[in-house]
Amino acid sequence: MVATGVHILLGLALVAIVGRTGRAAPYLVAALAATVPDIDTFVFRPLVEFGYVGGVLWSHRALTHSLFAGLVVIALCAYVGPWWAAAVGFGSHVAMDLLSGGVRLFAPIDGTMYGLSLDWLMLNMLVSAFAVTVILGGLIGMKADSRDRSPLPPGGSVVEWLR
Repeated sequence: MVATGVHILLGLALVAIVGRTGRAAPYLVAALAATVPDIDTFVFRPLVEFGYVGGVLWSHRALTHSLFAGLVVIALCAYVGPWWAAAVGFGSHVAMDLLSGGVRLFAPIDGTMYGLSLDWLMLNMLVSAFAVTVILGGLIGMKADSRDRSPLPPGGSVVEWLR
């Protein structure tokens, strides 16, 4: 299982790469859409444990990780911000879960689990390193765009350049 924070970081990094915008809305929408699939952990699990629902559709990585849920999340998030940011956030979540164990991609029509089973800890570390690098690079790039593009002076520190 990929950690929720890693899903959010990856969604933010991908929006920074794809969107390259200074507006906050795409980042907020991507973070929200990247978080939504794991709502099944908080909503469905108690319903299953108390016996209100049962079956494979109500398990983790089933209904809320499906393409159907993706369309619903993207449509709902489109009211708040750009639809493409929601697609990036939700899609990156599902893609990472496909790599770290699998999802029921075509639920509720098909209950088959699709995906690979890579080491989740290594996957979390690699994705986190990628996402943090992209986000920091984007922040530095935004800082550089806001003033003259003078290079780092000889003997000067990066901290001085960022001020």
